[in-house]
Amino acid sequence: MKFLKRRGVSGTMRLWSVLVLYVWCVAAAGQAGEKPAMLYFYSKDCEHCVAVREEFLPGFLAQYGSHIEFVEFEVSEPAHMDSLYALESRVDFPEQDKDFPVVYFLGTVLEGEVPIRMRLETLMRNYLVNPDSARQVDREVLARTPERFIPGAAAAEHKIHMAYFYKQGCKECGRADEIVRWLENLYGVVEVERFDIEDRTSRVIAMALGMRAGVPKDRLLSTPTFFVGGTDYLLSEQISRKALAALVEKHTLTGAEPVWRTMDASELEQARQTIRARFQSFVIFAIILAGLGDGINPCAFATILFFVSYLTMVGRKRNEILIVGLSFAAAVFLTYFLVGLGFLEFIKTAANIDLLAKIIFGTTAVLCFLFGILSIHDYFKARAGKTADMALQLPMFLKKRIHAIIRERARTESIVAGALAAGFMVSILEFACTGQVYLPTITFMVGMEGYRLRAVLYLLFYNVCFILPLLIVFGVVYFGVSSQRIARIMETRVGMVKLILAGVFFIVGGLLLWAVFL
Repeated sequence: MKFLKRRGVSGTMRLWSVLVLYVWCVAAAGQAGEKPAMLYFYSKDCEHCVAVREEFLPGFLAQYGSHIEFVEFEVSEPAHMDSLYALESRVDFPEQDKDFPVVYFLGTVLEGEVPIRMRLETLMRNYLVNPDSARQVDREVLARTPERFIPGAAAAEHKIHMAYFYKQGCKECGRADEIVRWLENLYGVVEVERFDIEDRTSRVIAMALGMRAGVPKDRLLSTPTFFVGGTDYLLSEQISRKALAALVEKHTLTGAEPVWRTMDASELEQARQTIRARFQSFVIFAIILAGLGDGINPCAFATILFFVSYLTMVGRKRNEILIVGLSFAAAVFLTYFLVGLGFLEFIKTAANIDLLAKIIFGTTAVLCFLFGILSIHDYFKARAGKTADMALQLPMFLKKRIHAIIRERARTESIVAGALAAGFMVSILEFACTGQVYLPTITFMVGMEGYRLRAVLYLLFYNVCFILPLLIVFGVVYFGVSSQRIARIMETRVGMVKLILAGVFFIVGGLLLWAVFL
C-alpha cells in the first residue's frame, strides 16, 4: 500500500504507525469468523463528537457491542488523521460533506452527528443479517489505493505564510482545522496564522485580503477561507488537502510573505468602510421592519380603530374622516420625529464616551431581547384568547385617557385642529408602548457612521413606515370598509403581529450588539 511519505526519523515513525493501524484494520475487519472493527474518529474539540460519545454510543454499544471491536482514534494524532484520510479517499467521500465525528464500518463511512445517529444502527442490522456481503464490500474498499501526497515543498528555503480565517461553531471550519494541522506537520516551511472572523481586527484583515485577491463580493468574510500571498485564496467548498497542498507547492520557489502584516492604512480603511457599507445595507430592511412593526403594534392599532369608529359614530362624513386621518397622521409623524430627534441627540452625546456607549448599547440590546421574549409570551396569550393578559400593552388608565382625548377632540368644530391636537397628545401617551421599539431603534441609529445626516434620514424613514398602517386604515375606511371589519381582522392576527414584533426586537438587539463590536 502507498502511504504519505516524509523525510526524517519522525516521518518514518509516522509512516510505521499508519501502516500498523492500517494492518490492524484489515486484520480486524477482513477475516471471516472474527469480530469486524468499527472505527470511531473524533476530535477532542468537537461538540458533536462529545454528544455522540455521551448520548448515542453508550446505548448503541450496549446493544451491539458484543458483535464488533469498537476502537476510537483522536484525530489530533497525525497517524490517526492520515488513516482517516486514507479511508475517505478509498470510498471517494465528498469533500463538502466531511465532518466530525466519523465512523468507518465494513466499507462505509458515516460523517457527522446526524448521519451517525440516523444510519449507524441500520448499517449494523444489515451486517447482522448478511455478514458475508458486508465483509466482501469491506475487502474491496480496503484493496483500493488511497490518495497519495509527496510534498515537494518540504525542503524549500523560503517560508510560505498562510492566513486562515475561521468562525467558532462552523462545521466546515472544524475539518479545515484538522487540514491545517496536517499541512503544518507535512510542510515544515508552512506557517499558518489563524484569525477568528468574529474579531473586529480579523474581520477588517479578511475583507482587505478578499478585496485584494478578488474574492466574489457575496463570499467576502465567508469562513473557512485561506489566503496565500496577495492573490491566491481558497473558499470553504474549495478547501481540501489536495487543494491546499497544490497552493503550497505553487509557492515552493518564491515563498509567500504575510502580506496582511504590511497593508497600508488606506487599504485597511477601505476594507473597514466596505464592512460598514455592507452592514448598513441591512439597516434599511431593519428600519422598515421596525417602523411597520411598531405601526401595527396592537396598542397603537387599537387606538387608530377607536378613533375611526368614534368619528363614524358621531356622524363624520367620509371626506371629513379622510381629512381627520391625514391631520392625525401628520401630528403623529411630527411628534414622533421631534421626540426621536431629542433622544437621538441625547444618546449621541452620552455615546461619545466609549465605555458609556457600550453600556448604553449593551443594556438596550438586553432590553430588546427581553421584549422579544415577552412578545413571544404575548403570542401564546393571544393564541389562547387571553389578550387582556398580554405583557406588552398600555396600562388601562392610559387607554382610558387616550379614549377621552379622542372623544373630546373628535367633536370640535375645527376638525383639523382637533385631529392635530389629538395626534400630538395620543402620541405622547402611547409612547409607553410604541417606545419599546422606537427607542432601541434610535439607539441603533446612533451607532451608524455619518450620524448627522444618515441617522436623521433613518429617523424620517422609520416614522414614514410607522404612520403607513395608520394611513392605510383611514384610506380603507374612506373607500367603504367598516372599522368593525378591520377590528375583527386585526383580532385574528394579534398573535402574528406579536411574532413580528418579537422578530423586530431580536433583530434590533442583534444589530445593537453588532454595532458595539463593529
